[in-house]
Amino acid sequence: MEQSPPEDTTIVIPARSLKELQRLLGDSDEPVQILPTLWQNNVAFQLRGGDTVILTSDLLNGRFPNHEELVPQNFSTRAVMDYHELLRAIEKAAVIALDGSSIVRMQFKPNFLRTDRKLIISASSQELGEFEDELDVIDLEMNQEDESKIAFNIRYLIDILSVLDGGLVAIEITTPSSPGVFKPADNDDYVHVVMPMFVQW
Repeated sequence: MEQSPPEDTTIVIPARSLKELQRLLGDSDEPVQILPTLWQNNVAFQLRGGDTVILTSDLLNGRFPNHEELVPQNFSTRAVMDYHELLRAIEKAAVIALDGSSIVRMQFKPNFLRTDRKLIISASSQELGEFEDELDVIDLEMNQEDESKIAFNIRYLIDILSVLDGGLVAIEITTPSSPGVFKPADNDDYVHVVMPMFVQW
């Protein structure tokens, strides 16, 4: 920014407009000038390159929901595991889950001697049968002595892992009916909150 605005300003731009902007940008590394005109309730994006392109969009009225309030601040179970191992297990579970109810179950099994901590991932389908995989957990924090259980829609987990690109993944849960949190283990740059599925265990 060439200069600071006189006061904090928040605008809500339709996702469709930003997707079109992304398409126009392509692989360009040229600066984009953002020109909000609040009195006309729109915004313009000026792209420079071979040709100058101006994309305009109406703004959405109202305030964007405070998404930070939706992120659970506490957890009863936090597991840290290798991204590639988790991705491999989720991709295998997806073959079974997507043929059935799209549900994947997760069970965190503690060992208070701090060895042999496991995450068991399972899915089932009437046509294809049962799937179960057991992953080593690098770090596991639990408030209770019993194993923790939760179930998610497999499509949500695939979406999450398509954004993360390696390293260690942290999964934080509270109860089987409370939202779960997925994020990189070493930072909060990306936080994904996902609602669980209600299942019989």
